[in-house]
Amino acid sequence: TADPDNELSSSLNLIPYSPVTPQRTQRRRPVLFTPAALAKTIIQKILNMGAAMDFNICKPYTLSKEEFHLKQIVEPFIHYKEKQATFECITQENIEAVAAKGKHCLLEAELSCVKDLLRSEIYPIIVYVKICEKNVKKLRKLPLRVESEDNFVRLCRAKEKELEALPCLYTTLEPDSWTGTEDLIGVIKDRILEEQKKTIWVEQDLL
Repeated sequence: TADPDNELSSSLNLIPYSPVTPQRTQRRRPVLFTPAALAKTIIQKILNMGAAMDFNICKPYTLSKEEFHLKQIVEPFIHYKEKQATFECITQENIEAVAAKGKHCLLEAELSCVKDLLRSEIYPIIVYVKICEKNVKKLRKLPLRVESEDNFVRLCRAKEKELEALPCLYTTLEPDSWTGTEDLIGVIKDRILEEQKKTIWVEQDLL
């Protein structure tokens, strides 16, 4: 005789879940691009297309090592990058200064900063440009510093696991959603404007 409980279990696809809280903001949200190797080029192209009315780059502070360590005690950095004897640092203040002007702050940073942004009640728009063997050749016109296209595709796939662990949603640009680099920038701009209108869902348990 068949066990009805086992039959029920085998026929259900159970999806784990955790509580989320909705957030809304009237201010323009900052934008984070992944893979980060594309961020600098994407940001430059967006600004070069005459989009300065809606977008601006996040200008970091440049600090000496001593200044960096002192400021880090008082205020944690959203993102920082060491350059020779100095540090380029992005703080909550940098991002909010751009938002106060009614613009999207374009961030050149890694996904590791997302939780710090959310804890500061800054809700980023995360744009994932999905790269695979079929569309990686479209990026050849971009000034990317990658060892090889195969390695870059592997890097992009590794980012998917990192994205899935984020406490908020992200938007994906599928490989067939753009035909070339100029088209890609136009698609990104449209997607950012779409995401700005959406409710933000944050998984508090992961913060």
